[in-house]
Amino acid sequence: MFFIFFSVSLDAFCQEKIDLNVTNTGSNMTVAILEVDEKMIEKGDTLAVFYQLPSGEKKCGGFVIWNNERVALTIWGNDNTSESKDGFHAKDIFLPVYHIKNGNINNAMNSEFMTGNNFFSHNGISIIKKLY
Repeated sequence: MFFIFFSVSLDAFCQEKIDLNVTNTGSNMTVAILEVDEKMIEKGDTLAVFYQLPSGEKKCGGFVIWNNERVALTIWGNDNTSESKDGFHAKDIFLPVYHIKNGNINNAMNSEFMTGNNFFSHNGISIIKKLY
């Protein structure tokens, strides 16, 4: 069993309203999320990952609404035929998963992996046993 524990300090990024628009680039990865600490999230809250543009700006690379059940998070890869970065590159780290409530980042969540890892791969699959 493979475990990764990841934490991050939140910066000014957390103070901004979050844009959850994503681009279907034709390249994606699926991340199953089996459990989320119920003290940290409520049904209807959003879980999202972000990639970084060369300018330093962070853009949403995928999100899912938590429904108190296991969910599948689609993470979008970069479209190499476009001039601008519009998703994750191979081997980009997609953690942390952010908890978003009322359009604002509430916190970055730690992840415990059951299968796979936190590196984007085209058509890849990872399973997060628990977010906390």
